[in-house]
Amino acid sequence: MLKAGITMQGTLHEQYGVKNQDAIRIFDAAGFTGVIACDGVSLKSDWTFSNSELAAALVSKASEAFLENKLEENLDPDHVCDQIRDAFLFSLAVLKDALEKAEIPFFDCQTTLIIALYKDGLLYGGIAGDGGILYQTKQHNSGTMITRLKSSSSVYPIGDTQEWRFFMGGSKEDPVVRFLVATDGVFDQLIVPYDGMPAGNYALIDKLFSIETIQEDEQGQWLQEQIEALEGHDDKTVAIIIDTDREVSEQDQDADSKEDDSKEDELTNAKEGDQTQSEDSKEADRSEPEVRRPESEESDQAADQ
Repeated sequence: MLKAGITMQGTLHEQYGVKNQDAIRIFDAAGFTGVIACDGVSLKSDWTFSNSELAAALVSKASEAFLENKLEENLDPDHVCDQIRDAFLFSLAVLKDALEKAEIPFFDCQTTLIIALYKDGLLYGGIAGDGGILYQTKQHNSGTMITRLKSSSSVYPIGDTQEWRFFMGGSKEDPVVRFLVATDGVFDQLIVPYDGMPAGNYALIDKLFSIETIQEDEQGQWLQEQIEALEGHDDKTVAIIIDTDREVSEQDQDADSKEDDSKEDELTNAKEGDQTQSEDSKEADRSEPEVRRPESEESDQAADQ
């Protein structure tokens, strides 16, 4: 399993001395590979910078802890999104409690929350706020998990419970083989509105997924260079997961299929060869036979000469 992730301070926050307010976590629990991404809401109600990096760190940590304790190896797929929803509820309660103790107004320290869980070709997601999840399947189909198309700077963070959305992607017949999770600083450059529908920047998406062609010890530096090169002043966060074992299995199946096709071609050619040889034999049988004269007649001719 290839796992890579990065979070970077945006130029706007760097300019004003504000910390990176994104958070990213990649973990394994009960056979699942999980990704959690949070994007702190930068501004308070009075339009001054918030300290929502605290909310992003707290909510991401609480979500991971909840899922690591609650996920089970034999969890029914139909109940995985229920666990993600419970992780949202738990994290929100942890955030509320922390803000009350610190006497910080609830909506002055908020964050988005994205949770993605992957296992055996199935991908489960939950999103509060913006950003999103992209995935590709074995049969080269693509999917997007978002709450809504981004049309302004407004955001519905974890505190807006009615804006939570939960998703499932992939199937046994067409499993997910790779996916990425990104906050809006990256995601808004991968998916853009087009005639009211989500349109993909497939060149950039394919480029990020090409990380599997990079040597393992160079993948971190390579990903940092790709994210640094993106436009925009927002904090930038992305995690990429590729099920390399499943991909190898697919390649083996393709190779076996090609080998079977080759053997079938050889067999077909051999049958055609036998058929040709048989036809040649039949043709020879139909040709005029050689006539030999009796030995006595041949001897008489020899004597005459």
